[in-house]
Amino acid sequence: MIRRVLLLLSIAALVSACSIKQFAVNVLGDALAEGGGVYTSDDDPELIMEAIPFGLKTYESLLAESPEHVGLLLAAARGFTGYAYMLQDKADRLDAHDLQSARELRARARNLYLRGRDYALRGLDIAHPGFRAELRRDRAIALSLTDAHDLPFLYWAGVSWAGAVSTAKGDLRLIAELPFAAALVERVLEIDETYERGAAHEFFVAYEGGRPGGSPTDARRHYERALELSEGASASVHLALAESVALQEQDLPEFRRLIAAARAIDPD
Repeated sequence: MIRRVLLLLSIAALVSACSIKQFAVNVLGDALAEGGGVYTSDDDPELIMEAIPFGLKTYESLLAESPEHVGLLLAAARGFTGYAYMLQDKADRLDAHDLQSARELRARARNLYLRGRDYALRGLDIAHPGFRAELRRDRAIALSLTDAHDLPFLYWAGVSWAGAVSTAKGDLRLIAELPFAAALVERVLEIDETYERGAAHEFFVAYEGGRPGGSPTDARRHYERALELSEGASASVHLALAESVALQEQDLPEFRRLIAAARAIDPD
C-alpha cells in the first residue's frame, strides 16, 4: 500500500510539473506573440535585423514545447517572412558589386520564406485538419473551409510563398507553385478586403505587375484600392507600383511621382 501511494504521488508530481511547464510556455508564448511592436517601432533597421534571429529561435524553442500555440505559429510566420524580406533586399543591393554573396543571400532568404510559409500552413492545419493536403488536391475546396479567423494565416502563407518564388527564378518546381500563393491571398480579399488596411490589395499590385503574364491594369486597380484602404498612410503601396509597373514600363515620370509620394509619408 505504501509503495502504491508513493507511486501515485510520484505520478501526480510529474503530471503537475508537466502542466506547470506547459502553462509557463503558453503564457510566455502569448506575451511574445503580442510583442512584435518592439521591432516595428524601432528606428534602427540594422539593430532590428541583428535582433530578429534570436527572437525567431525563441519562437521555435517554445513551439517545440507547445506545437499548437496559434499565437507563436503566427509570430513565427510573420517573423521568418519579414527577416527573409530583409535578406532579399540586402541581396538586391549587393547585385551590382558582389553577385556571389547576393546569390547566397537569396538562397537563404528562400529557405526562410518557406519556413515562414510552413508555420502559417501549420496554423491553418490546426484550424482545419488536413488543410495542407487538401490545398494541393483541390485548393478551391480547401480555401472554402476558411473564414475570418484564418485571415492572418492565409495572408502570411501566401506572402511568404510568393516571396520564396521571387528569390528562386530558376526553380521551376517552386515557380509552378505561385498560383497557390495567389489563391491564399485572394481568399483574404474574398473574406475581408480591408484586412490590415488593404494589405492583400497591395500584394496584388506587386503580383500582377511583376509576374509573367500579369496585368498592369489590374495592378493599378489594386493600387487605387490599397491607397484608399490605407488612408494614404502606407509608403509601401507607392513603392509596390513603382517597382512592379512603372519600372517595367520604363515610365520615368510615374516612377518619380510614386517615389516622391512614398517619401512624403510620415514614418511616425
